[in-house]
Amino acid sequence: GSRLEEFSIVITPDSLFSDGATFDTAGLTGVADARCRLTCDAPSQWRDGALRIPVALTAKGEKLLHVSLAFYDEQWVAANSFRDTEETAVYVHRSWGALREKTAQFEAAIPRTGDRQLDKYLRWYMIPGISLTKCTAADEVLTMGYCELNQRDSYWTSWLHLVMFRELERRMIDESVAAQQPSGKIPTTILPLIEREDDLDINAFFILRAARYYRCYRDRRGLADWWPALNGAMAWLVSRDTTGDGLPCQVSFWGDWKDVLGVRGRKYSPFSGLIYLAALKEMIALSDEMNDPDAKRKYVEAHAKGYEFINRPTFEGGLWGGKYYCQRWDDGTVNDRLLQDQTIGILFDVVPAERATQIFDALNAQSLTPYGIAETTPYYPAEWGYAPATYHNGAVWPWLSFMDCWARIRSGRRAEAVELVKRVAGADLVASGDWSPNEHINSLTGENLGFILQGWNAGLFGLVYFGLLNEGIIP
Repeated sequence: GSRLEEFSIVITPDSLFSDGATFDTAGLTGVADARCRLTCDAPSQWRDGALRIPVALTAKGEKLLHVSLAFYDEQWVAANSFRDTEETAVYVHRSWGALREKTAQFEAAIPRTGDRQLDKYLRWYMIPGISLTKCTAADEVLTMGYCELNQRDSYWTSWLHLVMFRELERRMIDESVAAQQPSGKIPTTILPLIEREDDLDINAFFILRAARYYRCYRDRRGLADWWPALNGAMAWLVSRDTTGDGLPCQVSFWGDWKDVLGVRGRKYSPFSGLIYLAALKEMIALSDEMNDPDAKRKYVEAHAKGYEFINRPTFEGGLWGGKYYCQRWDDGTVNDRLLQDQTIGILFDVVPAERATQIFDALNAQSLTPYGIAETTPYYPAEWGYAPATYHNGAVWPWLSFMDCWARIRSGRRAEAVELVKRVAGADLVASGDWSPNEHINSLTGENLGFILQGWNAGLFGLVYFGLLNEGIIP
């Protein structure tokens, strides 16, 4: 009938606006403080930490409301157009139709696999890739690891940018080139600058990032501009082979992504060794593109030397332990725990096919849990620095799992890979109840741990777009 129903829409923005003030200006109401503004285009009341919007409707009646949450930072690019959150919110509400249309266009551009569950997870994992992209008032752009551009984190985060925000990806590479040290070292992070001098994978990820951009867009001018920096970065990595064995040596626990005190004294790791070979492989291909036979000759020689050494059995001084690659310490000790991160070598096709099969079989037999692959097994005792099944002592890491799964797809194990993606995402997003791409998962309990929003988890976009739908970006 025509009976009027009255109710309220209640919006509770967690801990925001503890010292906020209400406003009612030009048809917009809400609550605001110095940096945030919650706005509705209808009457509202702020009470007990919640914005309440009264609504009165008859049966089958309709009412359209627009609610926005605006943030302001004088260092963000929006500060070049708006002076505060009020100007930002007014613009949003005046431009609502155009913003809605752009949002719909963006959604339509997101790839679909036909697997509804996988497509849903992809969209949730894209969120940190976008929300942790920062454009500054000084016209800088970065994907944030914590609050800076780290080549390691940014490489996985920015598969999304490579496809959907090409110019931003190009600018991040240019910024990295500009920050290169005279030694050829790409800083650990830029914006702001942090330099640890001895992380081995940073230069490698920079090379892999420039190579994928070139392969995607065939930007010869860009490659020519970057070529001196790429050669410098590769030369720095080659120079870290201080023993002549063929692989760069780790000289502190900052050597790669597994940057914890428990790996002090580690000389060689599968991850650093294999990403080094992947970078050399790309530089060989790029040398052909640049018609630089002298560079190619050096890289072919370095690749052959490193490939032979890492595939030598551990009892002969190498890293191959019979079923998977192992770690080697400065004193020659071999650590035969199984590390998931060695699948990076399979992804970049620098591991022999039969050994790739052995590695996957070992991970499935030894490291598979109800929540995904534990990155280290067996676990170290708690005295190593972290409780078993957490952080770098055997947790499930979504970004690492997606790298592993992409490698499985490239090895002809597509169904297995998709099932594993769903297992990890189910634990991370669904079972946890927070639908937030977390840093890592306790591999014994399934509990989400670490930071609740991780940019490099957006690497699932690369797996879907280039692993399932458009092959060829990785040779």
